[in-house]
Amino acid sequence: MAQRRKDYRLDPSPVGLVGVPGSLVVNFLDPNGRPESSFDFTVYRTAPRIAAEIALAFRHHHAGHSPATREGAFNTLSRWFAFLNDHTSEITSMGDVDTAVLHAFIAWLNAKPWTKSSRHGSWSVLKQMIGWLKHNRPDLVACDLEIPFNAFPRKNAETRPREALSRSEMEAVLAAARKDIEASWATFQRGKALLSQVDREAIARERDLSRLNLDDLGVMLAVIVEHYGGLMPPQNVTLKRGSGRWRLHFASVRHGGNQKLSSYLHALPETLIPYMIAIGAQSYANPEALRDLRRDCMSDHLLLEGREVMTWSKGRSSRLQRRSFLRDKSLSVPNLVDRVLEMTAGLLPHVPADDRDRLFLVASINGSRATQLIPNYLASKHVRLFVQRHDLVDEKGDPLALTLAALRTTGLTLAHEALGHDILKTQVLANHVTPDTTQRYIDRPIVRRAQERIVGDLQARFVDIVRGTDAPERRDEISATDAAYATAAGFTCKDPLAGVGEGQKVGRLCTAWLGCFTCPNAVIPLDPDVLARLISTRDALVAARQELAPDRWRLLYAPKLEILENDILPRFSSELHLAASMKEAPALPVIE
Repeated sequence: MAQRRKDYRLDPSPVGLVGVPGSLVVNFLDPNGRPESSFDFTVYRTAPRIAAEIALAFRHHHAGHSPATREGAFNTLSRWFAFLNDHTSEITSMGDVDTAVLHAFIAWLNAKPWTKSSRHGSWSVLKQMIGWLKHNRPDLVACDLEIPFNAFPRKNAETRPREALSRSEMEAVLAAARKDIEASWATFQRGKALLSQVDREAIARERDLSRLNLDDLGVMLAVIVEHYGGLMPPQNVTLKRGSGRWRLHFASVRHGGNQKLSSYLHALPETLIPYMIAIGAQSYANPEALRDLRRDCMSDHLLLEGREVMTWSKGRSSRLQRRSFLRDKSLSVPNLVDRVLEMTAGLLPHVPADDRDRLFLVASINGSRATQLIPNYLASKHVRLFVQRHDLVDEKGDPLALTLAALRTTGLTLAHEALGHDILKTQVLANHVTPDTTQRYIDRPIVRRAQERIVGDLQARFVDIVRGTDAPERRDEISATDAAYATAAGFTCKDPLAGVGEGQKVGRLCTAWLGCFTCPNAVIPLDPDVLARLISTRDALVAARQELAPDRWRLLYAPKLEILENDILPRFSSELHLAASMKEAPALPVIE
């Protein structure tokens, strides 16, 4: 029987493995398999097929992203559908979208009164969807589609600098936060002490509150804890006809009101804000990430004894953020977190399941008595009230523009100064992927002035070293430097044959040798000694032209000789040339 040949032909129409466009509702699950977020693309029913194709890309592209990232992307996609509604009815699917349509969308965005960064964000979200379709479902897009590159160049050039506080303003904010923290903690501790001094079991069994001495603060607090779960009952409960609870209402008034009594039992929004400010100022966390801190955010450092690590998630980052702290101060981050945990522990039975693992929990003492993670609007409101309560002003005497977002910018700016204006070290501290992002946080006049001062000091030192007029302490610093190894521009090299540079070898002349004076930032003093060195360098380069391989000489040394002969040497006067000719030419390493 003849052996049957294997068929290697492929199915011309394979079944897609990533799903079929059709569903307009995109659901995401959390790591535990529970529904986390849902996005309904039926709002774009005027273009149902495009909505289904974009929904398919949205489902797969954002599968591993945070809920905040998904929410922002979904809202931003509305601009793409608004563009389609305004401009054409001929586009019924993403296959009808060609490069000209994408350029028209970019022009439509440029016509809007939005910042360039906002326009770029709208384009970027759509580009991600089209890129996913082009890579994974090319059958759904035009075969010749070219996605425009760099549609919004230098998108951050027009962005306003992030608001930051000065050092004195930040010190005033932290001093005010410390004052509030100590006061609220003392009140909470007093409430615990009062509760420990009364018979809480007997109070819990007593149904007739008229038999209790409600003028005793400890008894009053025990009634709230044992009969109402630790939350002040609303007025419609205490004054309900026939309930016999009216004595509780008037006792509350005599003790200072619901807010005062609640401060003995749990955290309030105004007591949480100082903690958020102090923690944010030390951790440099983004405002939303700060608000969303978990109750288990602190853990022991695995390697360093006495240090603890705070871990949190940032909405636009897929990696966890970490920073370690000591417990050496009462207001260090680990101690502050412990206090917040204790002050919010009594609220856990009343908090919805989704918020139960959050740190900054609050209970409303007005209206519905909602107990939840502190909302954004409430945090912003109480930051403003914090500024008013402590009469905080800026350097101009105006009310201080304090926000939770300004804490990160301010902290990184002050840390950048403490790190000697080293942007790479600040980048590590900020957990940024690139130094460009860090630069946008720290780019402000006070930092630029400090950087200009550092550059000016370095340039002055270069001139002093070459002229030999540097201060004694500076001469001690460079005592190991041989003046014979000074380059043409006055920079010095301890040993150009040491091979310490990147890609260099010991015993071989550094490939960057004699290249320093091609730097536009070079400082070349008009001095006879410097001129003698330059002339000797020119002669050495001319001699090397006859000995080196032509390609090597032309690549490494020809540009230097051209700059030296045509730009640098003509700048010296004839008197300096005469003085330099009377000096002995310095010895230079062999040019290889």
